[in-house]
Amino acid sequence: MKEENINQIMNVVRDKIPAEKAMMLKNRLREVSDEKADAIMCTALHNPTHILLFSIFLGGLGVDRFMIGDIGLGVGKLLLGWLTCGLWPIIDIFISYKKAKEKNFNNLMLQL
Repeated sequence: MKEENINQIMNVVRDKIPAEKAMMLKNRLREVSDEKADAIMCTALHNPTHILLFSIFLGGLGVDRFMIGDIGLGVGKLLLGWLTCGLWPIIDIFISYKKAKEKNFNNLMLQL
């Protein structure tokens, strides 16, 4: 892939993937053809900041996990989160933010 396409893609996804995996994605982009650039740019990515806000305000209801796609954990958090006296939603604030970035990275790697 052309270096300008790689830089454009990296600018778009920089805040949506884990920082430690950005170099791995960039190296993988160098190996694929230019036709993949459009598919990668059209890939639906979760905004980790939105996930974080939903986790803070509606995390007790499992909304953050439903948005990420972890339906089972969302249902579990909705039904059993109160058993942990609010501890699970508080801890999950940090976990769901990182999980959103991981899912974005995995979605991009699947497109390649």
